[in-house]
Amino acid sequence: MIKKLLLGVLVLTIGVPSIAGAQKREVVSTAVRADRDYWSSNRMRRARDMPLPRVSSARLSTLLGEDQGGTEESTISLPTGALQFSSSRLTPRSARTAFPYTTVGRLFFKSADGDFVCSASVISNRVILTAGHCVYDALRGRFHQKFAFVPGYYRGQFPRGVWLARRAVVTEEWKLSSEVLPNSADFGVLVLRDNEGRTIGQATGWLGFRTYSLIPNHVHLLGFPVNHDGGEELHQVTTGDSFCCFDGSAVYGSDMGPGSSGGPLIQNFGARAKGQGPANGEPNRVVGVISYGPVESYAKFEGSSILNQSFLAIFETACAMAPGNCLNRGTFQRPKR
Repeated sequence: MIKKLLLGVLVLTIGVPSIAGAQKREVVSTAVRADRDYWSSNRMRRARDMPLPRVSSARLSTLLGEDQGGTEESTISLPTGALQFSSSRLTPRSARTAFPYTTVGRLFFKSADGDFVCSASVISNRVILTAGHCVYDALRGRFHQKFAFVPGYYRGQFPRGVWLARRAVVTEEWKLSSEVLPNSADFGVLVLRDNEGRTIGQATGWLGFRTYSLIPNHVHLLGFPVNHDGGEELHQVTTGDSFCCFDGSAVYGSDMGPGSSGGPLIQNFGARAKGQGPANGEPNRVVGVISYGPVESYAKFEGSSILNQSFLAIFETACAMAPGNCLNRGTFQRPKR
């Protein structure tokens, strides 16, 4: 394992092969085999949902006042308990097997405090996107370990297999954050190893993305929150009710909890109807990543950093690590049969 700072982003290399010529072909190191063996079905069931970082409405009110030109004592009242949204499990449940739902999965990892699980989405041929706090422990200054992505997870079933990580990358802003939220770049990306000769993108398809487009918008939030169906099924929230901006982040109405961290906020989710024009922007573009939720039980929202240049930096770093990691940058792709 190698950790290094590269162009303002922090990179973790997992299971580095020690034999000559390893850069030219897939070589499964001892560390990678150990990671594969580590994630038994029983261990996955015992993994805890990553606590959703909490931010109080009072803190958001203060940050919003400062953002709008006030002083540290300025506050603006937020109706965070009244943001409107729709929330449901997938209907029918079999929709999880159809694109673009196939691009979202559970991300298992080992931290210093035990085994945890977040949510993540596929955004290119070998690259997945999640929250920075699901990749890097900014309090201890260390990466989490033994990442395993399970797209289409459903009640202990792994219909598209288990995919191990080759590289992990986080933003400098998250590395230096001391886990204080909101954060302007709570993003992490993982480069996944191929599985039985296929890339993750070939197996699931991938979502596009769009920077600086979180607000204003209307979004689909997807994740595996433990407060809905025990985190065992993919859950969806749709909303256009939001508030901006808090240290480069914004909040949307949502009732998802722990386990949803790292899930995508997606613009124009789904398939366009025949005759439907592009007036509302391109479809299936990730515009944010679930980063934090409310302290107060009455408040129903989830916050996301705005996809920015720091996001692009870690994405391009991941793309440059090997040919074919990234295809059709920023646009979605259906899975290959």
